[in-house]
Amino acid sequence: DRLHGQPGHFRVVRCRRCGLIYLNPRPTPSAIGRYYPDDYRPYIAPVRAARKRVTRWDARYGLYKRLRVVSAHQATGRLLDVGCATGDFLAFAQESGWETHGVELVEPAAAYCRDVLGLHVVTGDLLDAAYPDAHFDAITLWNVFEHLYDPAATLQELRRIVKPGGWLVMAVPNPDSLDARLFGPAWAGYDVPRHLYTFPTPVLHDLLAREGFEVVDRRCVDSSHFIFFLSLRFWLLARPRCSRLVRWAERLEHSRPVRLLTAPYFRLVDALGKGPVVTVIARQEGGA
Repeated sequence: DRLHGQPGHFRVVRCRRCGLIYLNPRPTPSAIGRYYPDDYRPYIAPVRAARKRVTRWDARYGLYKRLRVVSAHQATGRLLDVGCATGDFLAFAQESGWETHGVELVEPAAAYCRDVLGLHVVTGDLLDAAYPDAHFDAITLWNVFEHLYDPAATLQELRRIVKPGGWLVMAVPNPDSLDARLFGPAWAGYDVPRHLYTFPTPVLHDLLAREGFEVVDRRCVDSSHFIFFLSLRFWLLARPRCSRLVRWAERLEHSRPVRLLTAPYFRLVDALGKGPVVTVIARQEGGA
């Protein structure tokens, strides 16, 4: 666990037949909670609580890029965000005219969505939320699908609750990325033991097709800068001779001049579909 330093070593394997990458063995559902501490990034201060204006602007631009992917296929309507954390994306979508709903396992994050942001968020698992059939125009999962114990069962439920012809948008780690090749086991996209699965492109497309979704597009939307330098830190930490450089890498990660200077490279990598996170846009088959 390079991100939070929880004890233990974890084995990642690849299926020889289909190519799926997964954790084996993996923590039980009752034990996995220990690997999501209070300072786990999605549950820390939300965008609107950031002190610096430039930080808030930067984060909102990231939310805008995500919503733009959805709106390119569905202008507005009823949207569900699965694993909505502290509700930043939901709040932004609601400001843009969407009717928003969310599901979040962690009660403090879900309570923040309801009590502070006034959002419709259910605490618990998607399968327990019991939404009506054909209820949503679009459903999003931002860096959530790789955490799920039963991705196929989740897709079956998503197909039930999305409208015919409705949209599913999910962001997942991209094992076909340049970062994954460059950093190997230190690549931040593996994030053991929280990431139970890593989906190569053909595997994910086949899984979606089997569960009734047709992939219509895939693109790299999320910032590649942060994950690159996080992977660099992990790579340095694994090499005792390089440990003194870890703080240097962390400063680079948060340096705005460095971010501006490296932006052309990361934009090119994303344009080629080789960024560390890929967003897949799929449509429920059977729609017009």
